[in-house]
Amino acid sequence: MHQNNDGSAVIETKQRFDDLITINRQMNNDYKANNMMGTQRHAQHVAEIPNVVYNHLLETLGKPSENPKAWKAWLNNSENRDFRVGGGNI
Repeated sequence: MHQNNDGSAVIETKQRFDDLITINRQMNNDYKANNMMGTQRHAQHVAEIPNVVYNHLLETLGKPSENPKAWKAWLNNSENRDFRVGGGNI
């Protein structure tokens, strides 16, 4: 928590997730190496998202079951590719 120059208080949350990104990239490589892309699995692990980011998404997009198109768009956005673990688009 800190104060801005105008005296307003700011609560800031920071979280490092370098290790999570490394794990996600390894999982993505494993999917590719095992030719697991394009299978007809109906339930598939698609992403690992840090809690601080997930909670922000819940606030802005709602639950994935309530707004699947927005969640899919967020996950398919190239800026968020490091959170996907299955490779390709969702």
